[in-house]
Amino acid sequence: MADQQSLITDEHRALVGKKSDPVRVTVKAEDASRMRDVIGDSDARYVDGTGIAPPYTLAAIGGGRAGMAPMILPNAILTQQEWRFSRPFKIGEELDAVSQVIDIRDRLGGRYGYSILAMTSTDYYDLAGEHVAAVLMTVTQFDPKGIQERGDS
Repeated sequence: MADQQSLITDEHRALVGKKSDPVRVTVKAEDASRMRDVIGDSDARYVDGTGIAPPYTLAAIGGGRAGMAPMILPNAILTQQEWRFSRPFKIGEELDAVSQVIDIRDRLGGRYGYSILAMTSTDYYDLAGEHVAAVLMTVTQFDPKGIQERGDS
């Protein structure tokens, strides 16, 4: 496996750092409520009627362009996600989402054998241009034929 050639091309690398056009998204009460139900959160700060969306509503808002990274291998799994918030966001608030590819790199070895790590970020801005939140995601791309069976040794 040490002689595996990288499948990442210069064309793929050229995507790193290029920002998407803004995508307008709305923080919806239904999304906030659904996410609270899924998580089982009863925090009084986020109940219906407060007007403040729980931070994890970001997972339902969308607008991110995780698909900006090229699919080089046939399968992918989300392996890391980090959220950062500059301020709370409100139900009904419109935000502009701007995404970019941060990094694309090879990974040799491990359970998936040769894999590719694609890191993307999405920043959310209010309509005044002020930063509200950011999501950083790493997706591991792999070929199922390369999966190593774990053995007890």
